[in-house]
Amino acid sequence: MRSKIYSCIFSLFLAVTSNSQPPAISYQTVVAGLSAPIDVVNASDGSNRLFVVQQGGLIRIWNGTTLTDFLNVGATGLNLVSTNASERGLLSMVFHPDYNGTSNRFFFIYYTDVNGDIAIRRFETTVGNINTVDLASGLLIITIAHPGETNHNGGKLNFGTDGYLYFATGDGGGANDVPNNAQNGSSLLGKMIRIDINNTNPPTYPNYAVPAGNPYTSDPAIDDRIWSLGLRNPFRWSFDRLNGNMWIGDVGQGAQEEINFRPAANTGGVNFGWRCYEGYISTPGVADCTPANYIPPVYDYPNVAGPAAVTGGYVYRGTEYPNFRGYYVATDVYSGSIYILWPNGSGGFDSSVQAGGQTFIVGFGEAEDGTLYAVSQGTNTLYKVVATGGIALPVTLTAFSAAKSNGFNELKWTTGFEQATAKFIIEWSRNGTMFEKAGEVAAARIANGTSYRYLHHLSLSSTVYYRLAVEDDDGSVRYSSILKLDGDGKAGVKVYPTVITNHTIQLSTSEALQQIQLIGTNGAVVFKQNLEGFVGSKSVTLPSVTKGVYVVRLIKMNGGVVSEKIVIE
Repeated sequence: MRSKIYSCIFSLFLAVTSNSQPPAISYQTVVAGLSAPIDVVNASDGSNRLFVVQQGGLIRIWNGTTLTDFLNVGATGLNLVSTNASERGLLSMVFHPDYNGTSNRFFFIYYTDVNGDIAIRRFETTVGNINTVDLASGLLIITIAHPGETNHNGGKLNFGTDGYLYFATGDGGGANDVPNNAQNGSSLLGKMIRIDINNTNPPTYPNYAVPAGNPYTSDPAIDDRIWSLGLRNPFRWSFDRLNGNMWIGDVGQGAQEEINFRPAANTGGVNFGWRCYEGYISTPGVADCTPANYIPPVYDYPNVAGPAAVTGGYVYRGTEYPNFRGYYVATDVYSGSIYILWPNGSGGFDSSVQAGGQTFIVGFGEAEDGTLYAVSQGTNTLYKVVATGGIALPVTLTAFSAAKSNGFNELKWTTGFEQATAKFIIEWSRNGTMFEKAGEVAAARIANGTSYRYLHHLSLSSTVYYRLAVEDDDGSVRYSSILKLDGDGKAGVKVYPTVITNHTIQLSTSEALQQIQLIGTNGAVVFKQNLEGFVGSKSVTLPSVTKGVYVVRLIKMNGGVVSEKIVIE
């Protein structure tokens, strides 16, 4: 059995874990008396309506006071949906990102059809009435064969910030994915898929097109529509509305449940590992294997006390609970336990588990203002997610660079999230160890982040090092990764220090990097991590290995290689 692998890539890391603490999560009843609710979405049209999807095929509108019917594709309506098994039915809906109820009236539904296959269909709201549907407008976008088993249908539609439609499919069901659908590039099962619904490519794709930027368009072994591989049953997943990061709750088999994360700039072209991996571990009963471009989850939890199934959630971006902003929340269908993740300042995530939550939560959703909602099939209720207490998350850095000019060094950094941040202290050093203050810049305290610039007037022509000390309102301080600026003003590709005592090395690069490898004296690669075009400064945590001499090999995106000898103590 392989050991756990912890890996998560950001463009910049803070080096000290903050004293963040998530709030306590509870559920407040909004609407009871529903029938197998499974999804909740908004139309982003300024109406503030919530659309509650029921698994039997009926979509209902909650306008804040009244519940009305919107569309019925079930047996008592258009009769499009198969509901003859617990995981089949109408599973989600999403509105076109340009939907306004007039010039654009499109929305899409994801369901299992009367044959049990996965289907996506587009409808339009009625001209002049945003609360009803033109039933004749239905257009089948795609059907994906789902032979044999009735479970593992995936089920969630989301539009990315790029305007493309993303959806995640299950592996087809059954134990251990015997057909190996999730790893088969010719199958659309067990995948994240991305299509362009604003264009067509007939006769192959008469109602949609394949985006030119999809990662496998030049690989004949993998279907062009696939965005990533290796999923088991990604029943619920989301995009972070602030930055486009992707979060996936992938339901496990009998051992582990997992949560996957991909930063917005690098969401595609990866393999999430199923059926080789279940959570962090090798899948019991499956021969050890590691697929190409494998990315482990950022969190897993064991299935040790009866059934378990993770329901992926959202990063909270509402305004009602400031201490909840930036925290990701998910839950387990059966136990009701709530799982909260947040950046730990070292490239990964801290986590907290809150037991005793509402059971049979099968979906989360956002209102237009970022308020989080959830639906339970245990109580047939729509809930508002309530957050009490907690500590606000600190600033998130997304970029940090240094460049030499005539008589000064120019430092630039960008934040992706700011809250309770007081100031940035710029520190510099001649040796990368002993730092002194160069100056400080007050935090703008813009929730969605901003860009900063500082000029350090310095006459030295030798190599210098920089870091940012980020001070919060409570006086706590966290440090960025260290940036090395050579005397000639070129950052180049650097690895430091050369003597490692804490399993952590620093990278500083002005050239895009593809991968980092750690090579032993026998030439064996003992560790590798995809960097996916990274430019900037970051920390990389190395695995626990035998003390001795190693070579760090950095492979550039252009095919070049930089090697540096290090000693691990």
